[in-house]
Amino acid sequence: MKTSEKILKSDLAKIKSIRKRTGEVVPFDLNIIKRAILKAFEVTVEGAESESQVVANSVFKSLLKLRADVVNKNQKAIFLPTVEMIQDLVEKELMKESFPETAKKYILYRSKRSELRATFGPVPETVRKVVEESSKYFASPYSEYIFYQFYSRWIPEAGRRETWVETVDRYMDYMKENLGDKLFQTEYQEVRQAILNQDICPSMRLFWSAGKACRNSNVWAYNCSYIAPTCPRDLGEIMYVSMCGAGLGFAVEWENVQQFPQIKKQTKEKPLVHVVADDKEGWADAFVLGLETWFDGGNIKFDYSLIRPAGTRLEIAGGRASGPQPLMDLMEFAKRKILSKQGRRLSNLDMHDIICQIGMIVVAGGVRRSALISLSELEDADMRDAKEGQFYLTEEQRSMANNSAVYNAKPSAEEFLNEWTALVKSRSGERGIFNRGGLEKQVPARRWEMLKNERQVGLNPCGEIYLRSKQFCNLTSIVIRPHDTVETLKRKMELATLLGTYQSTLTNFGYLSKKWKENCEKERLLGVSLTGYYDNPIIRNDKVLDTLRLDSIETNKKYAKRFGINSSTAITCVKPHGNSGQLLAVGSGMHPWFAPYFIRRVRISHTDPLLQMAKDQGVPCLPEVGQSAESATTFVLEFPVKAPEGAIFKDEVTALDLMKEWKRLKKHFVEHNPSATIYIGPEEWLAVGNFVYENWDFVGGMSFLPRSEHVYQLTPYEAISKEEYERRAKAIGKIDFSKLSQYEATDNTVGAKEFACVAGVCEI
Repeated sequence: MKTSEKILKSDLAKIKSIRKRTGEVVPFDLNIIKRAILKAFEVTVEGAESESQVVANSVFKSLLKLRADVVNKNQKAIFLPTVEMIQDLVEKELMKESFPETAKKYILYRSKRSELRATFGPVPETVRKVVEESSKYFASPYSEYIFYQFYSRWIPEAGRRETWVETVDRYMDYMKENLGDKLFQTEYQEVRQAILNQDICPSMRLFWSAGKACRNSNVWAYNCSYIAPTCPRDLGEIMYVSMCGAGLGFAVEWENVQQFPQIKKQTKEKPLVHVVADDKEGWADAFVLGLETWFDGGNIKFDYSLIRPAGTRLEIAGGRASGPQPLMDLMEFAKRKILSKQGRRLSNLDMHDIICQIGMIVVAGGVRRSALISLSELEDADMRDAKEGQFYLTEEQRSMANNSAVYNAKPSAEEFLNEWTALVKSRSGERGIFNRGGLEKQVPARRWEMLKNERQVGLNPCGEIYLRSKQFCNLTSIVIRPHDTVETLKRKMELATLLGTYQSTLTNFGYLSKKWKENCEKERLLGVSLTGYYDNPIIRNDKVLDTLRLDSIETNKKYAKRFGINSSTAITCVKPHGNSGQLLAVGSGMHPWFAPYFIRRVRISHTDPLLQMAKDQGVPCLPEVGQSAESATTFVLEFPVKAPEGAIFKDEVTALDLMKEWKRLKKHFVEHNPSATIYIGPEEWLAVGNFVYENWDFVGGMSFLPRSEHVYQLTPYEAISKEEYERRAKAIGKIDFSKLSQYEATDNTVGAKEFACVAGVCEI
């Protein structure tokens, strides 16, 4: 291959413009040609950056010759190359420079793009402009991709997905619909700008569901819920809450499970027939009816004919229907469990299994989407051993929940060592620790007054919010940036608290029993969190954290009075920030960054148009481990990510270091809990166990996992060098998300994808 000929500035000045397919004339940029060729080389591995420069320069030299021919014939002629002309030259030069595979891929890509334009037409300029307006708010193509995959809703009348600005405006419109003139226009404007700039986050559940879905039921607005079920109706409510996307904690303790009725012997009577209505309420009602019938010794058949087939678009929830099969599987599972215990009661483990099977309904695109945490007595041997061995082969549903043991008092050293040893040996962090006996010392006095007579207080799946049975909590967040000061953090805290106070007014739960509404209105719980804790040292200061906590309490009182509601009994927390941390380009919650430079891998269904769009724009794409490129149902996209200047990385923070910061947040910032995953090296288990036992009064919200040095294929994160990052970032360049409209004519979003938590698949 010949070396690259230098392009003189005087030559570049000869070709100033290019005509696009739409007829629009735009400035000529040789780097765009080079980047397109580099993306093709990334796929074929026939060349790299230097080769792409050679080919691009050759294309430009060919353009100069064509221009000279035109000008020689007519001195006044203006040479205006077209996109098609340049692409023809790229093909020719690739063949001339002996890159046949790249030329072939380039030709196929052009053909595919031509078909797309024939089907959908070119990207309208209005779409291009609204997408471009939103792109400026994202730190990287990866963050923007996360928005379109997890948060953007389909706009039927526009025939495309929302942009960031449109999503924020939908949230704000719904806020104004609910609050009216209780806020000044200047306050609405400041809130809108803070969300747009990604200084604060509303409830990401409400961010997704604001509008039609949330008008239908305010359950859509909430991140966290908890219930200690005592009757079949409660199991129907668990189904409903999970299908609305809230993370759910549940108790399977003797105190509540043994309130379910004793199962009567089957009577062999002719079965009733019930037609299942095609909505969440209809599914839940049918499930409750089935449970009550089987408990009572009766029989029942279900007619699923009204349920939309799999793949049908869901108007309110968004995305696609699952069809009746998940509900049919649940019915058969519950019936089998109940009939196997005729004349007796269900065990705690039976109840745990049924609730986990309910969670199986909420699986989207083959990915677990419900989040569950199961609380059981410390002495319950069945629950302790529920995940022993290869349980996932025979009891698949148990993978749906993380399990924690309830401690009603500080254990003896022997009891603690037994449980801690079991946790270490499990290598899965289970059973976790729920310190119910320490609540009086952990929650604010104003909240303890509300909780002291509650017998089975629980928590949400990630452990940052304490809840009474049949209670929700909404979450908001401040986003800590490297440039923040105490004053900017205070203002963010005030705005995030304002949002949380507003969100606590949304208590129209429709299908659910009135106890949910009563509990939520009695306490008006907020969960004002922070993310980016290791992005700025100013936050890791006792006085600063105290200031922010007290500021949030006063702000809540101010707006609660204005909204005509009681102030909150608990406000601050730290949530894990798995998805939202990726969107916001900060460290997740209180966790340090993975590395200075790393590859972030994202799983995506083979049917998602985002996959093809990303591939076509040069994002590296690989089939899931164990699948082939020809038949894979899941693919893995690779994005290069750079941590901000001054960030701290996971290898710089020991398990004890992180736990000390956790304790700082517990003492000085949170009124609920800081949720954190503590990764523990082989030599750290004893020291960490000792820290937990010595600080027992504070313990809550931590999960413990072994720090693995094993390198797996296609892990979510992989550290890379600065040079590798720069090479990958240059190859991808800027992704034009306006082109997504050319890949989908109907709603291909999965719907409610930002579920409150995806505990067992949390990628922190």
